[in-house]
Amino acid sequence: MKKLIQPIIFIAAMFSLVSCASSILEEPSTDKKEVFEYAWKTIDERYSFFELKNIDWDAVYSRFEPGISNSMTDEQFFDSLAVMVDVLKDGHTGVTSPFNSHFYIGFFTRGLENYDHRLIVDNYYHSWGNRKGSFYHTALAENQVGYIAYSDFSNSFTDEDLDYLLTKYKDTKGIIIDIRNNFGGSIDNVFKLTKRFAKEKTLLYRSRTKTGPGHNEFSEPVETWIEPADSSKVSYYGKVCLLTNRKVYSAATMLTLSMRELPNVTVVGDTTGGGLGLPIGVELPNGWQIHFAGNQILGVDGSPSYEMGVPPDIQVDMKKEDMENGVDTIIETAIKAITSN
Repeated sequence: MKKLIQPIIFIAAMFSLVSCASSILEEPSTDKKEVFEYAWKTIDERYSFFELKNIDWDAVYSRFEPGISNSMTDEQFFDSLAVMVDVLKDGHTGVTSPFNSHFYIGFFTRGLENYDHRLIVDNYYHSWGNRKGSFYHTALAENQVGYIAYSDFSNSFTDEDLDYLLTKYKDTKGIIIDIRNNFGGSIDNVFKLTKRFAKEKTLLYRSRTKTGPGHNEFSEPVETWIEPADSSKVSYYGKVCLLTNRKVYSAATMLTLSMRELPNVTVVGDTTGGGLGLPIGVELPNGWQIHFAGNQILGVDGSPSYEMGVPPDIQVDMKKEDMENGVDTIIETAIKAITSN
Protein backbone atom coordinates (compact mmCIF):
# COMPACT_ATOMS: atom_id res chain seq x y z
CA MET A 1 0.00 0.00 0.00
CA LYS A 2 1.07 3.58 -0.63
CA LYS A 3 0.06 6.88 0.83
CA LEU A 4 1.15 10.47 0.55
CA ILE A 5 2.16 12.45 3.60
CA GLN A 6 -0.41 12.74 6.36
CA PRO A 7 0.76 15.12 9.12
CA ILE A 8 0.88 13.68 12.62
CA ILE A 9 1.64 15.49 15.84
CA PHE A 10 3.91 13.41 18.07
CA ILE A 11 3.92 14.78 21.62
CA ALA A 12 0.76 16.87 21.28
CA ALA A 13 -1.09 13.85 19.92
CA MET A 14 -0.87 12.03 23.21
CA PHE A 15 -3.53 14.24 24.69
CA SER A 16 -5.85 14.16 21.69
CA LEU A 17 -5.75 10.37 21.29
CA VAL A 18 -7.10 9.45 24.72
CA SER A 19 -9.33 6.39 25.09
CA CYS A 20 -11.45 6.70 28.17
CA ALA A 21 -11.74 3.89 30.66
CA SER A 22 -15.08 5.12 31.91
CA SER A 23 -17.75 7.66 31.26
CA ILE A 24 -17.07 11.13 32.60
CA LEU A 25 -20.27 10.71 34.60
CA GLU A 26 -18.81 7.76 36.52
CA GLU A 27 -16.88 8.17 39.73
CA PRO A 28 -13.13 7.50 39.22
CA SER A 29 -11.93 4.30 40.84
CA THR A 30 -9.81 4.55 43.97
CA ASP A 31 -8.83 0.86 43.94
CA LYS A 32 -5.13 0.92 43.16
CA LYS A 33 -4.97 -2.78 42.35
CA GLU A 34 -7.69 -2.27 39.74
CA VAL A 35 -5.90 0.73 38.26
CA PHE A 36 -2.58 -1.12 38.16
CA GLU A 37 -4.14 -4.15 36.44
CA TYR A 38 -5.74 -1.88 33.85
CA ALA A 39 -2.47 0.00 33.19
CA TRP A 40 -0.38 -3.16 32.87
CA LYS A 41 -2.90 -4.94 30.61
CA THR A 42 -3.39 -1.91 28.36
CA ILE A 43 0.33 -1.58 27.76
CA ASP A 44 0.62 -5.36 27.32
CA GLU A 45 -1.94 -5.32 24.50
CA ARG A 46 -1.14 -2.02 22.81
CA TYR A 47 2.55 -1.15 23.22
CA SER A 48 4.42 -1.75 19.97
CA PHE A 49 8.07 -2.51 20.74
CA PHE A 50 8.18 -5.43 23.19
CA GLU A 51 9.90 -7.81 20.78
CA LEU A 52 12.38 -5.26 19.47
CA LYS A 53 13.47 -4.37 23.01
CA ASN A 54 13.26 -7.95 24.30
CA ILE A 55 11.06 -6.92 27.24
CA ASP A 56 9.40 -9.63 29.37
CA TRP A 57 6.23 -7.76 30.37
CA ASP A 58 4.93 -10.72 32.41
CA ALA A 59 8.09 -10.50 34.54
CA VAL A 60 7.38 -6.80 35.01
CA TYR A 61 3.93 -7.69 36.35
CA SER A 62 5.43 -10.18 38.79
CA ARG A 63 7.90 -7.56 39.96
CA PHE A 64 5.46 -4.70 40.59
CA GLU A 65 2.02 -6.21 41.35
CA PRO A 66 2.84 -7.54 44.86
CA GLY A 67 3.79 -4.02 45.99
CA ILE A 68 0.54 -2.38 44.95
CA SER A 69 -2.05 -1.81 47.69
CA ASN A 70 -4.69 0.70 48.69
CA SER A 71 -2.59 1.63 51.70
CA MET A 72 -0.19 3.43 49.36
CA THR A 73 -0.45 7.20 49.04
CA ASP A 74 -1.27 8.58 45.60
CA GLU A 75 2.33 9.80 45.35
CA GLN A 76 3.69 6.33 46.09
CA PHE A 77 1.32 4.75 43.57
CA PHE A 78 2.25 7.31 40.94
CA ASP A 79 5.95 6.60 41.49
CA SER A 80 5.34 2.84 41.13
CA LEU A 81 3.59 3.32 37.79
CA ALA A 82 6.34 5.69 36.66
CA VAL A 83 9.08 3.17 37.45
CA MET A 84 7.08 0.44 35.73
CA VAL A 85 6.69 2.35 32.43
CA ASP A 86 10.37 3.32 32.56
CA VAL A 87 11.15 -0.36 32.01
CA LEU A 88 10.08 0.26 28.40
CA LYS A 89 12.98 2.73 28.02
CA ASP A 90 10.91 4.81 25.65
CA GLY A 91 10.72 8.61 25.66
CA HIS A 92 7.10 8.42 24.53
CA THR A 93 6.03 6.59 27.69
CA GLY A 94 4.86 8.25 30.86
CA VAL A 95 2.21 8.82 33.49
CA THR A 96 0.15 11.97 34.03
CA SER A 97 -1.89 12.78 37.13
CA PRO A 98 -3.44 16.00 38.47
CA PHE A 99 -0.41 16.50 40.72
CA ASN A 100 2.55 15.22 38.68
CA SER A 101 3.70 14.18 35.22
CA HIS A 102 6.45 11.71 34.35
CA PHE A 103 8.19 10.82 31.09
CA TYR A 104 11.23 8.67 30.48
CA ILE A 105 14.22 10.79 29.42
CA GLY A 106 17.00 8.20 29.52
CA PHE A 107 16.97 7.68 25.75
CA PHE A 108 19.78 10.20 25.24
CA THR A 109 22.08 8.89 27.97
CA ARG A 110 23.38 6.08 25.76
CA GLY A 111 25.92 8.36 24.09
CA LEU A 112 28.00 11.49 24.45
CA GLU A 113 26.40 14.94 24.59
CA ASN A 114 28.06 15.91 21.30
CA TYR A 115 26.77 19.47 21.46
CA ASP A 116 27.92 22.73 23.04
CA HIS A 117 25.58 25.63 22.38
CA ARG A 118 27.91 28.26 23.83
CA LEU A 119 30.82 27.01 21.72
CA ILE A 120 28.77 27.51 18.55
CA VAL A 121 27.63 30.98 19.57
CA ASP A 122 31.16 32.12 20.45
CA ASN A 123 33.05 30.54 17.57
CA TYR A 124 30.66 30.11 14.65
CA TYR A 125 27.94 32.73 14.97
CA HIS A 126 30.30 35.24 16.63
CA SER A 127 27.06 36.73 17.94
CA TRP A 128 23.58 35.31 18.40
CA GLY A 129 22.18 37.25 15.49
CA ASN A 130 20.71 35.86 12.29
CA ARG A 131 17.29 34.38 12.83
CA LYS A 132 14.52 33.66 10.35
CA GLY A 133 11.36 32.23 11.88
CA SER A 134 12.39 29.25 14.01
CA PHE A 135 15.82 28.96 12.38
CA TYR A 136 19.16 30.44 13.38
CA HIS A 137 21.59 30.70 10.49
CA THR A 138 24.97 31.97 9.34
CA ALA A 139 27.60 31.42 6.65
CA LEU A 140 30.68 29.29 7.44
CA ALA A 141 34.01 28.41 5.80
CA GLU A 142 34.48 31.83 4.21
CA ASN A 143 30.88 31.81 2.98
CA GLN A 144 31.25 28.46 1.21
CA VAL A 145 28.73 26.72 3.49
CA GLY A 146 25.34 27.76 4.85
CA TYR A 147 24.54 26.76 8.42
CA ILE A 148 20.93 26.46 9.63
CA ALA A 149 20.03 25.35 13.17
CA TYR A 150 16.57 24.07 14.09
CA SER A 151 16.30 23.11 17.74
CA ASP A 152 12.62 22.33 18.31
CA PHE A 153 10.06 20.76 15.96
CA SER A 154 7.33 22.24 18.14
CA ASN A 155 8.30 25.64 16.70
CA SER A 156 6.51 26.36 13.45
CA PHE A 157 7.89 28.10 10.38
CA THR A 158 6.49 29.38 7.12
CA ASP A 159 7.19 28.60 3.49
CA GLU A 160 8.51 32.14 3.22
CA ASP A 161 11.08 31.40 5.95
CA LEU A 162 12.42 28.46 3.93
CA ASP A 163 12.32 30.44 0.69
CA TYR A 164 14.45 33.13 2.27
CA LEU A 165 17.05 30.74 3.71
CA LEU A 166 17.41 28.56 0.63
CA THR A 167 17.70 31.64 -1.56
CA LYS A 168 20.29 33.20 0.74
CA TYR A 169 22.53 30.11 0.64
CA LYS A 170 21.75 28.89 -2.88
CA ASP A 171 25.23 29.73 -4.19
CA THR A 172 27.14 27.93 -1.43
CA LYS A 173 28.87 24.58 -1.88
CA GLY A 174 26.39 23.08 0.53
CA ILE A 175 24.14 23.59 3.54
CA ILE A 176 24.46 22.23 7.08
CA ILE A 177 21.19 21.62 8.95
CA ASP A 178 21.90 21.21 12.66
CA ILE A 179 19.13 19.45 14.61
CA ARG A 180 21.23 18.31 17.57
CA ASN A 181 19.33 18.46 20.90
CA ASN A 182 16.01 18.59 19.04
CA PHE A 183 13.51 16.51 21.05
CA GLY A 184 10.82 16.60 18.37
CA GLY A 185 7.33 18.06 18.04
CA SER A 186 5.20 18.25 14.90
CA ILE A 187 5.97 15.74 12.18
CA ASP A 188 4.29 18.10 9.70
CA ASN A 189 7.46 20.20 9.90
CA VAL A 190 9.48 17.15 8.86
CA PHE A 191 7.76 16.99 5.52
CA LYS A 192 7.77 20.74 4.98
CA LEU A 193 11.57 20.58 5.27
CA THR A 194 12.27 17.33 3.46
CA LYS A 195 10.36 18.22 0.29
CA ARG A 196 12.61 21.27 -0.24
CA PHE A 197 15.59 18.94 -0.81
CA ALA A 198 13.79 16.18 -2.75
CA LYS A 199 14.36 16.31 -6.51
CA GLU A 200 11.96 13.46 -7.23
CA LYS A 201 9.24 11.47 -5.53
CA THR A 202 10.92 9.42 -2.81
CA LEU A 203 9.90 6.62 -0.47
CA LEU A 204 10.73 7.79 3.07
CA TYR A 205 9.57 5.00 5.38
CA ARG A 206 6.92 2.39 6.10
CA SER A 207 4.59 2.18 9.10
CA ARG A 208 2.30 -0.33 10.76
CA THR A 209 -0.15 -0.22 13.65
CA LYS A 210 -1.19 -2.64 16.37
CA THR A 211 -4.21 -4.71 15.34
CA GLY A 212 -4.54 -7.14 18.24
CA PRO A 213 -3.45 -7.89 21.81
CA GLY A 214 -0.49 -10.06 20.80
CA HIS A 215 2.89 -8.40 20.99
CA ASN A 216 3.49 -9.03 17.30
CA GLU A 217 0.01 -8.37 15.91
CA PHE A 218 0.35 -5.54 13.39
CA SER A 219 -1.24 -4.33 10.19
CA GLU A 220 0.55 -4.73 6.87
CA PRO A 221 3.16 -1.97 6.37
CA VAL A 222 2.01 1.18 4.57
CA GLU A 223 4.46 3.22 2.50
CA THR A 224 4.89 6.96 2.92
CA TRP A 225 6.30 8.96 0.01
CA ILE A 226 7.36 12.58 -0.39
CA GLU A 227 6.73 14.72 -3.45
CA PRO A 228 9.17 17.54 -4.31
CA ALA A 229 8.06 21.05 -3.40
CA ASP A 230 6.06 22.74 -6.14
CA SER A 231 7.80 25.18 -8.46
CA SER A 232 6.46 28.22 -6.61
CA LYS A 233 8.74 27.39 -3.67
CA VAL A 234 12.54 27.48 -3.46
CA SER A 235 14.26 24.08 -3.38
CA TYR A 236 17.90 23.10 -2.89
CA TYR A 237 19.55 20.10 -4.57
CA GLY A 238 23.18 20.70 -3.61
CA LYS A 239 25.08 18.94 -0.82
CA VAL A 240 23.33 18.85 2.55
CA CYS A 241 24.73 17.62 5.87
CA LEU A 242 22.27 16.87 8.67
CA LEU A 243 23.90 17.00 12.12
CA THR A 244 22.60 14.61 14.79
CA ASN A 245 23.25 13.42 18.34
CA ARG A 246 21.51 11.21 20.91
CA LYS A 247 19.14 14.05 21.88
CA VAL A 248 17.60 14.00 18.40
CA TYR A 249 14.28 12.34 19.21
CA SER A 250 10.76 11.68 17.93
CA ALA A 251 9.96 14.00 14.99
CA ALA A 252 13.64 14.96 14.78
CA THR A 253 14.54 11.29 14.35
CA MET A 254 11.78 11.13 11.74
CA LEU A 255 13.50 13.94 9.81
CA THR A 256 16.77 11.98 9.97
CA LEU A 257 15.09 8.78 8.76
CA SER A 258 13.45 10.72 5.92
CA MET A 259 16.31 12.95 4.79
CA ARG A 260 18.76 10.04 4.65
CA GLU A 261 16.76 8.67 1.71
CA LEU A 262 17.65 11.71 -0.40
CA PRO A 263 20.82 11.22 -2.48
CA ASN A 264 22.20 14.71 -1.76
CA VAL A 265 21.95 14.35 2.05
CA THR A 266 24.66 13.03 4.40
CA VAL A 267 23.91 12.48 8.10
CA VAL A 268 26.87 13.49 10.28
CA GLY A 269 27.35 13.00 14.03
CA ASP A 270 25.97 10.33 16.35
CA THR A 271 23.02 7.91 16.22
CA THR A 272 19.77 9.66 17.10
CA GLY A 273 17.80 8.92 20.25
CA GLY A 274 15.03 7.14 18.35
CA GLY A 275 11.37 7.54 19.26
CA LEU A 276 9.60 6.41 16.09
CA GLY A 277 6.41 5.10 17.68
CA LEU A 278 3.37 7.42 17.60
CA PRO A 279 2.43 8.05 21.24
CA ILE A 280 -1.13 7.49 22.41
CA GLY A 281 -2.74 8.35 25.71
CA VAL A 282 -5.07 6.06 27.65
CA GLU A 283 -7.18 7.15 30.60
CA LEU A 284 -6.95 4.94 33.66
CA PRO A 285 -9.94 4.11 35.89
CA ASN A 286 -8.77 6.70 38.44
CA GLY A 287 -8.71 9.49 35.85
CA TRP A 288 -4.93 9.54 35.37
CA GLN A 289 -3.34 8.82 32.00
CA ILE A 290 -0.58 6.58 30.73
CA HIS A 291 1.24 7.26 27.49
CA PHE A 292 3.11 4.86 25.22
CA ALA A 293 3.95 4.12 21.58
CA GLY A 294 1.10 2.46 19.72
CA ASN A 295 2.54 1.93 16.25
CA GLN A 296 5.88 1.37 14.49
CA ILE A 297 7.67 3.50 11.94
CA LEU A 298 9.85 1.21 9.84
CA GLY A 299 12.75 2.07 7.59
CA VAL A 300 12.51 1.70 3.85
CA ASP A 301 14.13 -1.70 4.45
CA GLY A 302 11.20 -2.68 6.71
CA SER A 303 13.25 -2.71 9.89
CA PRO A 304 11.76 -1.42 13.19
CA SER A 305 15.26 -1.07 14.67
CA TYR A 306 15.35 2.68 13.97
CA GLU A 307 13.14 3.06 17.02
CA MET A 308 16.44 2.74 18.90
CA GLY A 309 18.03 5.47 16.78
CA VAL A 310 18.98 6.26 13.19
CA PRO A 311 22.75 5.86 12.63
CA PRO A 312 24.71 8.57 10.80
CA ASP A 313 26.45 8.15 7.47
CA ILE A 314 29.56 9.67 9.06
CA GLN A 315 30.02 8.78 12.74
CA VAL A 316 31.94 11.46 14.61
CA ASP A 317 32.02 12.61 18.24
CA MET A 318 33.04 15.95 19.69
CA LYS A 319 36.72 15.80 20.65
CA LYS A 320 37.75 17.29 23.97
CA GLU A 321 40.82 18.96 22.52
CA ASP A 322 38.75 20.51 19.74
CA MET A 323 36.23 21.88 22.21
CA GLU A 324 38.99 23.40 24.30
CA ASN A 325 40.09 25.25 21.16
CA GLY A 326 36.60 26.45 20.27
CA VAL A 327 36.09 23.86 17.53
CA ASP A 328 32.92 21.82 16.97
CA THR A 329 34.26 18.53 15.58
CA ILE A 330 30.90 17.60 14.05
CA ILE A 331 30.43 20.93 12.26
CA GLU A 332 34.00 20.79 10.94
CA THR A 333 33.47 17.24 9.66
CA ALA A 334 30.36 18.41 7.82
CA ILE A 335 32.20 21.38 6.31
CA LYS A 336 34.91 19.06 5.05
CA ALA A 337 32.32 16.67 3.57
CA ILE A 338 30.73 19.57 1.69
CA THR A 339 33.82 21.41 0.49
CA SER A 340 35.93 18.40 -0.52
CA ASN A 341 35.83 17.23 -4.18
